[in-house]
Amino acid sequence: MHIGLDATCAANRRGFGRFARELFHALAALGTSDEYTLFCDGQCAVSDALPKNWRRVVAKTRVAAVDAAAADGRRSIGDMLAMRTAVRGERIDLMFFPAVYTYFPVGGKFPCLVTFHDVIAETLPHLIFHNKRSQFFWNMKSRLAIKRSSKIVTVSEASKEGLMAHFKLAEDCVRVISEAPSDVFNAVDVESDAHKQAIKRYDVSAQDRYLLYVGGISPHKNLHTLIKGFSLVGDCAHDVQLLLVGDYQGDVFRTCYDELMAIVLKHKLESRVRFLGYVPDDELVHLYAGSTAFVFPSYLEGFGLPAVEAMKCGTAVIASDRGSLPEVLGGAGILFDPDSPPSLAEALTKFLSNASYRNQITAQCVNRGKEFSWETAARQLVKVFHEFKPAASSD
Repeated sequence: MHIGLDATCAANRRGFGRFARELFHALAALGTSDEYTLFCDGQCAVSDALPKNWRRVVAKTRVAAVDAAAADGRRSIGDMLAMRTAVRGERIDLMFFPAVYTYFPVGGKFPCLVTFHDVIAETLPHLIFHNKRSQFFWNMKSRLAIKRSSKIVTVSEASKEGLMAHFKLAEDCVRVISEAPSDVFNAVDVESDAHKQAIKRYDVSAQDRYLLYVGGISPHKNLHTLIKGFSLVGDCAHDVQLLLVGDYQGDVFRTCYDELMAIVLKHKLESRVRFLGYVPDDELVHLYAGSTAFVFPSYLEGFGLPAVEAMKCGTAVIASDRGSLPEVLGGAGILFDPDSPPSLAEALTKFLSNASYRNQITAQCVNRGKEFSWETAARQLVKVFHEFKPAASSD
């Protein structure tokens, strides 16, 4: 099959971009007889993060898709027509979008697969959009994508259920593929000089105890409950810091950094709660590995990749009991009620004060983290591709 791939979301530094980049490379590594063409805008066309041996078709767009499709923006009709024209100029058997985030309308009679990672924007619009205008354009794009799609792809059974309920989809219309951590995320030697130097850049030493969060500094990530819950933990956490990793300055999505800082100041936690901003993967792996636990308080996740990254690095996970997170943890880790700071405080207190329990939870998470791979995700996706294989085509 000749499969077209929307590569415009690959430049995004959050989950959408990572999903696209990792999945593309995993597809390339499978070595099937399928042919892939990447449809790019100017920004992603020059990226070294895309498979080098795949053909790239570059549309003449004015604004990068990852910027234009931001929470408070929208893509121009001209840029979407440029992408559409680029696709129309190729003979493809199928078009795949790794995220509805950068979807653009395509013509033709070939099948189209669009990935909806979650229903966060549909379920929690008041926490996602800056205004009704942005919400309107998102809903319009989503509805157009649903209408054009031959199948919807998503990343967890929880998201599948949410999509079926919200868009009134039949079960057979949705296919689930998994996600996985990048190869860089593995256990590291916390006694090594490399580890000590990496965490020192963030004013952390190998002797420090800290809880870690990684993700967007966005309202739906529920970091206010994380900070409030942390403030309620007693003496067992007197020497524990809370480090929050996420771009709160250059992120195109809605952020709530100022509100969170107000909570930090209110609870007099300035010396113990720190926002580290964006951290590159080769340094993030060391922060994961050195942390006492990874805490993920989101109201809703489509998959929750940072939780799997943390487990792969040998770190225990304490997570919200909503959305996909119970499914992803698969019985490992600790779950708490994201609406209740006391629920989180209780989970943290038990974990921090009981070494035997802490070791048990960590071991569970390490074992669970081994179960995810991008090769598995790629094979699952190829199976979906081949549901639409032309009759005359053969491997």
